[in-house]
Amino acid sequence: MNHCATLVLEKYPDIILAYGFSDEYSFVFKKETKFYQRRASKILSLIVSLFTSLYVECFPHEEMRFTPSFKSRIICCPSIEVLQAYLAWRQRECHSKNQYNTCFWMLVKSGKSETEAYNILKVICFFFCWT
Repeated sequence: MNHCATLVLEKYPDIILAYGFSDEYSFVFKKETKFYQRRASKILSLIVSLFTSLYVECFPHEEMRFTPSFKSRIICCPSIEVLQAYLAWRQRECHSKNQYNTCFWMLVKSGKSETEAYNILKVICFFFCWT
């Protein structure tokens, strides 16, 4: 996925940042871009289609059981502060999911079943979210 994002960045110089985690990528365009006259639906379909086709090309010798597909959405940020807040939120979300997954697999590695690990973390997450 990182390779696909890099290729998207190389193809469209109006994209100045790609931030990805899990199966999601955020692409940030230059503030002054005139890319496809800033038509959100056109940009959305073009980027997600390109990303998907590049993803398929990364596995030329693999038979895919399912056709890859990616969700997409456009978020217009009216200021740099809103963009910074959005990217900070994405980073926090990435960190918390990483932390959860690390703890989950450490519990499994220590001998807990996946169900036991899930239930332990469910209680801990509930406690920390409500205190």
